[in-house]
Amino acid sequence: MSLFDYPRINIKGNVTLNPGTANNDDYAGSYSIPAGPFEGQTLALIDSKRVQPRTYGMSDADFIAWVQKAHTFNSQGGGPTAQIVPAEWNYYGDMTSTVNSGDATVIGVQTGPGQLYTAPDPAVPASALIGSPLSYYGGITDVNSEGSPPATQFFIDQLTLMNGPAIALQGPASKGACQWINFYRNVNQTADAGAGGYMYHVILKSQCNGNFNIPGFEDSSIIGAIFRYYLYNIVQPITDNPGLEKLYENQQQNAASLQFVATIAPLYEGEEITTGPVGRLLVAPPPTISTLPLTNNNGSGTIALAPAVLQQNGNLISVEFVGTFPDNSQGSSNDKYDFGPVTLMADGSGTTAMIGPINYADTTGGDQRGWLFDFDISGNTVAQQALADPSATFRLQSACCGNVLNEAGYYIVSNQQAIYAEQYGPGDSFLNQGTTEPATIAIYQYGQQLTAGVCPPISVWSYSTVPLQTPGALVQVTQNFQPGQPLTVDTSLPGNFTFTFTVGNQPPPPSSYGAFLNPPFTTLTNAPQICLRVLPNDEDFSQYYVDPTAPEPVGNDKLTFDVVFAKVLRTYYLLYPVMNQVIPLNDESKVSAAASGILYRTDPALWMTTKYMPRTRDMSGSRRTLLQAWCRAQPKS
Repeated sequence: MSLFDYPRINIKGNVTLNPGTANNDDYAGSYSIPAGPFEGQTLALIDSKRVQPRTYGMSDADFIAWVQKAHTFNSQGGGPTAQIVPAEWNYYGDMTSTVNSGDATVIGVQTGPGQLYTAPDPAVPASALIGSPLSYYGGITDVNSEGSPPATQFFIDQLTLMNGPAIALQGPASKGACQWINFYRNVNQTADAGAGGYMYHVILKSQCNGNFNIPGFEDSSIIGAIFRYYLYNIVQPITDNPGLEKLYENQQQNAASLQFVATIAPLYEGEEITTGPVGRLLVAPPPTISTLPLTNNNGSGTIALAPAVLQQNGNLISVEFVGTFPDNSQGSSNDKYDFGPVTLMADGSGTTAMIGPINYADTTGGDQRGWLFDFDISGNTVAQQALADPSATFRLQSACCGNVLNEAGYYIVSNQQAIYAEQYGPGDSFLNQGTTEPATIAIYQYGQQLTAGVCPPISVWSYSTVPLQTPGALVQVTQNFQPGQPLTVDTSLPGNFTFTFTVGNQPPPPSSYGAFLNPPFTTLTNAPQICLRVLPNDEDFSQYYVDPTAPEPVGNDKLTFDVVFAKVLRTYYLLYPVMNQVIPLNDESKVSAAASGILYRTDPALWMTTKYMPRTRDMSGSRRTLLQAWCRAQPKS
């Protein structure tokens, strides 16, 4: 049952995210250089196709100074000019994601339908976890720094859940990719502050070195734990230009804090999808919910709800609403926005049945149950009659707004949401969880998984998503795809590509990536996506190796530091300066002295950890080989 099994350990807290922002290109397509030889060019600091900085003709020193100060830029839409710090809000970010001990605690435990504990009960062992801290240390990086969902990857080196003085759970997690990005999460916040995102990891018992002791998880068929959390309500300490300039003068970081609610649930053997809950997907129609007189949100006063996932197990219906209902920031409080009563409904066998009300306005109660709501319909004969129809569907009905969520015709999921390929490399095997694997999708209809041959033909569509200011148009890759079939792509061009899918006679996605990505946002939230980055290998470096055929080549006399700096290190020197606080990447003697450490930290065996460099994971195979060949040629210290 994936996330819907018991016991469910529900947690609330805060996470610190510390991304480097110079590669985000958030102003691309909106603002441009006002004067000089680059007048009219868009403000964007990285060519993410080639993984090269865009310095507008400046020397390295001048560029570093320029990105940390506010300058006047022209609006490319004809609007007023703006004062912008090109490096954005966290130039010295180190790409970490941290929940410190004490930042998050267990606030509720569900051991069965209607069995929610918010205080320890001696008769219920799992309830002893209430009040215990959860912590983790990990990293974050975008597949596509220019904004292609599901873009942000979350890595967890080690997660620890305590049970009093004892360890209940400790181990690494699978990589998670932010999905169901909802820009209508808050009716009183705009931009990222008004958004939320959904994460899903699994922690395997076999990787916990004996530290897997969660009460209620003793069943031998439980092979691990699911860790699902929802991030929202971002707070950036410094956002004004003078504050950023002062911060950067001291080379300081500007990490953001976000709230999250989380659930830990059993992972059973045989579960195939490890990136999200399976079952039935409920999605919103185009935005129609009015928040007037509140207009300070990303819908300017009209919003939609984020998706929910429902699963039926006999007479038990469980629904996850962790990201569904919008918040309403009011000073220090952040209650749910109240738009009247909502009820879960089912339609089938010519009958409409009420499954039950959703008390979404009770924020505390929702957090304590992890926003997982259970309904026992054993005494609801009307619901049983409706759901006897194999084609019955669910919806969420609002007394004032009509149907705010409807069951999608098909629920499309993939374990390969954020993947990498190498230019000219295989087009059917991708780097995902530290190793290469095919990219496939699974299809659910009415809660049942459809197999190849039973599922209607699937159309695969793609967008080239960079550069952000001029992304590509919709392209149909194939129209006869099937569940479980490996996705095959052309890797001859570097860049970022978003793949989405339609089934049978469903209408095609928007014709442009801009329409897919931007308001009214429901396509972005509802549509299934796989984000692929093809890393550039557009230059032959064999001239720089003593033996180009060697599995671990060594640099020859042609491979000088100037070459390796220009081809590899300069991007990170300019755009990720936190690295320079450890090793000045423009200093040959310092880099040479660190050669053995660089060889270790660029080993792909570390890819799933924060030890791997670069943490941005955008160094292609050919450039990594060039850097390592230079390191092997350095004198041994």
